[in-house]
Amino acid sequence: MAASPPGPYSYRFRPRSSRWQAAAGRPTRGCAPVPGRELIERVRQALGDRYTVITAVGRGGNASIFGAHDASGHRVAIKVLHPELAVSVAADRFLREIRYATQLDHPHIAKLIDSGQTDYLLWFVMPYVPGDTLRQLLRREHRLSTGRTTRIGCEVLDALAHAHEHGIAHRDIKPDNIVLSPQGAVLVDLGIARAIAHSGEDRVTRSGFVVGTEEYMSPEQAAGAPDVDGRTDVYSLGVVLFESLAGRPPFSSPSAAAVLDMQQHQPAPDLLRVRPDVPRPLAGAIARALAKGRDERWQDAREMREAIQAFAAAE
Repeated sequence: MAASPPGPYSYRFRPRSSRWQAAAGRPTRGCAPVPGRELIERVRQALGDRYTVITAVGRGGNASIFGAHDASGHRVAIKVLHPELAVSVAADRFLREIRYATQLDHPHIAKLIDSGQTDYLLWFVMPYVPGDTLRQLLRREHRLSTGRTTRIGCEVLDALAHAHEHGIAHRDIKPDNIVLSPQGAVLVDLGIARAIAHSGEDRVTRSGFVVGTEEYMSPEQAAGAPDVDGRTDVYSLGVVLFESLAGRPPFSSPSAAAVLDMQQHQPAPDLLRVRPDVPRPLAGAIARALAKGRDERWQDAREMREAIQAFAAAE
């Protein structure tokens, strides 16, 4: 187990720093909790010889997020694992998993470009990706057209197909992790949930962290199965596409435990009852992605993408 970091750590709430919003995943409701000054200064001291840390962006589910410039002046996003999570993972294995994910090179994936452990901080870096997240777009527009939804879905599925071919499942597909850049949808944090799960084992669960987000978890994730694969991402993207068209995810509740139970045992609502104008083939493709049994879903991202592309071509 990694050594305990010096404390204490303080976090305070304030509106998000808009310039760096799309660089990485961030909280989904209300004001973004921004890391306190102490942590910002520690990050600057630890990484100052490699990056110029400009601002604290927010505090996501697994990490605090900072906007920075690299030595060439390019904008990047630095993510620092929360201290209480960092002590629950084996640092060497976490960094090995991160380095494995750097092999992913795809136009719809935010590439991991650096990582390390400095002054008890576990961190990784990705390029700044301009644009709003899908979460921000849904907050503004509530629901999307079928055309826009299928375009986003196909681009994300293209990214997932590439990752799955390299043996990497995302495990935390949600609107916050999809950035709508001028070049199309970009998936961020690919490889991070895998690195946490593989390096933390049961210590992550005992520390109170869950790998994934309840509303977007597959039934096998909700049940705590250790052997998740690409079909988990297929399910989670099905939730995202359902929400993009219906204006809400299939399952929601103030109780996280209730959502996890629904993910495991309750059939997904009929999308056509919520949004009757959705073409039946598209609704059927999403319904298959949301099947409870892994063997009943699309078996990989490429298969689902081909089905959605066929629908889009017929429109």
